[in-house]
Amino acid sequence: MTTSVTVLEGVRPKLLWYPMEKEFTTAFLTLKSRDPNGPTYQELTEGEDSVLHIAQRILGRCHPPASPPGKRTGLVVGYVQSGKTMSFETVIALARDNGYGLVILLAGTKNILLDQSEDRLIKDLGIDDGDGGWFHENNPTIARKGHLGDRLASWRGNPTRKRAVLITVLKHSGHLANLAALLQKLPLAGVPALVIDDESDQAGLNTRAAAVRRSRAGTNTASQTYSSILQVRNALPHHSYLQYTATPQANLLLAQADLLSPEFSELVTPGDAYTGGKAFFKQNADLVKVIPTAQVPSATVRLTGAPKTLLQAFRTFLLAAAHHQLTRTMGKDRNRTMMVHPAVLTTSHTMYKNWVETAKRTTFTAVKRLQKSDPPAAAKLFADEYAALKATFPNIRPLPALIDAMVDEVFDDFRVVEINGTQQAEKRVKWKETKYWVLVGAAKLDRGYTVEGLCVTYMPRPLGTSAAADNLQQRARFFGYKKDYLGLCRVYVQSDVQDAFRDYVEHEEFIRSALSSHRGKPLSEWRRDFILTDLLSPTRPNVVGLDIRRIPVDGWMVPGALHCDHDAVKANRRTFASATDGWKAAHGPVISASDLPQFVKAGESSPVPVIEGVPLKAVLQDLLLKVEVKDLVDAEEHSAMLLALASMLAKDPSLVADVFVMPKAYRSRVAGRGFPETDLRAPINQYFSNTADSVNDRSHFSPERISLHVRELSVGSAKRESSRADITEVPWFALHVPKNLRRPLIIEERK
Repeated sequence: MTTSVTVLEGVRPKLLWYPMEKEFTTAFLTLKSRDPNGPTYQELTEGEDSVLHIAQRILGRCHPPASPPGKRTGLVVGYVQSGKTMSFETVIALARDNGYGLVILLAGTKNILLDQSEDRLIKDLGIDDGDGGWFHENNPTIARKGHLGDRLASWRGNPTRKRAVLITVLKHSGHLANLAALLQKLPLAGVPALVIDDESDQAGLNTRAAAVRRSRAGTNTASQTYSSILQVRNALPHHSYLQYTATPQANLLLAQADLLSPEFSELVTPGDAYTGGKAFFKQNADLVKVIPTAQVPSATVRLTGAPKTLLQAFRTFLLAAAHHQLTRTMGKDRNRTMMVHPAVLTTSHTMYKNWVETAKRTTFTAVKRLQKSDPPAAAKLFADEYAALKATFPNIRPLPALIDAMVDEVFDDFRVVEINGTQQAEKRVKWKETKYWVLVGAAKLDRGYTVEGLCVTYMPRPLGTSAAADNLQQRARFFGYKKDYLGLCRVYVQSDVQDAFRDYVEHEEFIRSALSSHRGKPLSEWRRDFILTDLLSPTRPNVVGLDIRRIPVDGWMVPGALHCDHDAVKANRRTFASATDGWKAAHGPVISASDLPQFVKAGESSPVPVIEGVPLKAVLQDLLLKVEVKDLVDAEEHSAMLLALASMLAKDPSLVADVFVMPKAYRSRVAGRGFPETDLRAPINQYFSNTADSVNDRSHFSPERISLHVRELSVGSAKRESSRADITEVPWFALHVPKNLRRPLIIEERK
């Protein structure tokens, strides 16, 4: 314990408190160390990157259990299939050891994921044997008020010995609303709680931002699931909320005005045995095979039989399964699986399942017959696939031995099933039932679903016209702890999907690198460095994780409601003053707009002060990345603007901006974004003055440079009556991008 405290004391930024491994954590980690395929107890507990230490870091940044009521929000980022479940299980065990009386797991958006998570928690935390220190509830309603109230009272009387409460709930607005109603009726004073949102970038975020932006809803509009999560949090006086994900783009880049914005971030370190995007798409190119467009069924491509590449993938899987049968140790590494992941439509699943079933029948019949009558002919059926596997896995068993293993064992221990929402589909794969599986499906095989022993993936599913990068990454069930048999793995995808995965790997490594240097720090600091780093250049504009749309970075970009939050206005006053004073000192002298070439040429005059040639990096770093934008419409477009400016800066670090210090002015509000003009949160009618026969606000920009307006506005509901302003001294900005730099920015909108 002393060693653990010493290690934790060295973490920077400093932890809020030091969670200690005690009875329940030791029991959990001991159980996991007995897994024949898992790490040892020492590997789980020793070293700065061990599962235990990372969990202690995560929980140590949460609201301390001994502190007064309060709340914290954290983001925990891992790779796909990298041990995130093991991480939050360890955090849960630590929470039990260190005085948390209630843990709530938001366990996915589909019942298949909830069932998978529950089964694992019940087994790993000892819930099913009654001695694990937990009382478990699934999707509880207010009808359980009395029973849960008694459980919490019992725990409060003796926290070290009595069972704490663990609730698993589907991430669905109805179930979450039921939970919120229940929590509001429970005696939660003095009960530290922990909420874990698994796959937090899915469903848990506010998905109404797009409707808000298109003025179909008010800026205070929120999606049902998001609102229900807020209700759950509001019912917990003392809690921390941990967002777990492998694809944090939406959490990181579009959370500026979000009530779930993380206050800190941590990383799940997967260990040496993990094989992720780099292993498949950077380091071992031979593991990835391209499915030609002509072999993918579509409106223009009609196939009368199984595609050639599907049959190749199937034969490759049979060889990998046979090698597994010959080399596996009893009780260890039970399964090998092939996954077929076509389009979302279940009719395509049936078609591919039928193709695989047909290939199974014909292959099994031919191999059994030829093994007896003509062994060389049997081997010839697999010659090409065997040679390819031999090149990437030299220790594969001889082909004749593999043929014998197929006939003797593999063919008799083999199932092909659909995993989807249809009536005939397999609802829950019982991995112990048989060793060799082919799973056919789409959405239900995406994020969060664990495929045991996956070694061959056939994914004809197209990239599509609006593929979100994080959603694409979540299809990568073939990542995971496969180091020992990586050379036997194969991934079949279309060429554009292969390119997208390669691009994503670059982006993912950048995300990890940036987060690593900012572990434990607020999102605002990470966001600043993300935008400013030179490494942004590999990032594609569609990595934000939302459904695709275009925001034109074109001409003027002006926020509409910088006045809507009183605290933000106060903070922005300090930010604007510091930025403009610093620019005047570093990049002065200040000149008059009348002296600018465009004004001289037009014979116009203006007293507006101008700070010429301020580096764009300084404009970002000193002002645009610090300004607080609390209106949801403005926040989304501000994020897009930041990405666009960062992209420009990455291509040309010498870019500068002219800063126009505009005079104070009055603007009236207009009904919009869900508010009447009398509401202090309603947007302004327009930013630009339209005085006739004069040089107005819109005239103040530089044709060849980025231009920035900074000023103060007073705001009221009466038109052209500044004396009736009800909000004063609001810092405001407007940005102009010249024609030579304009470009559309593709981001992706939350569905």
